[in-house]
Amino acid sequence: MLTHWNKLLNTDCTVVDIGPRTVYPIFRVGSSSLMLAADKTYVNSHIAKCKHIDILIRDPGDRFVSGINEYCRQNNLNVKDTWKLVEQDKLVDRHFAPQYMWLLHLYKFYKGTVTILPFDHIKQITTVYATYTNSVHEKNNYIEEPVPLLKSFLDVDHAIIEHYNQTFELGRLIERCRNVLS
Repeated sequence: MLTHWNKLLNTDCTVVDIGPRTVYPIFRVGSSSLMLAADKTYVNSHIAKCKHIDILIRDPGDRFVSGINEYCRQNNLNVKDTWKLVEQDKLVDRHFAPQYMWLLHLYKFYKGTVTILPFDHIKQITTVYATYTNSVHEKNNYIEEPVPLLKSFLDVDHAIIEHYNQTFELGRLIERCRNVLS
């Protein structure tokens, strides 16, 4: 699986300060809200200066379905046809890449500690900006077409959510979850 994700791993990596927190925005895990609420942005090598990063992790199945649908919406594609390409390992995109891949991407630039938080924690992080960010997401509120879940996209993220509300050195967390990929 890792060889197919170079597209994600070779993009800019961004983390943001929101008030006293530094947060890593992941596509389909409130990244638009987090970016809008950001007080300061760090990109690539500047991320190494951060003391600690919070990472929101969304339910893997919900995120996969949402990610496929968003990718299709942005590219004006049929959801069922696109899902078949994903199932055949012919298409990958950061909207539905396992959140684990996002952790690997962050690890290129940051070796410090992270706290894994459930996605609904976004409400606490963006409270000050709630009215504005809610209106942004209302615009994106469209009916998602269901797709079958792909085990290869979900299992490693299920290993991550076992660590909700825990703090780790990022490399240690990646190592703990890596064996799921074997």
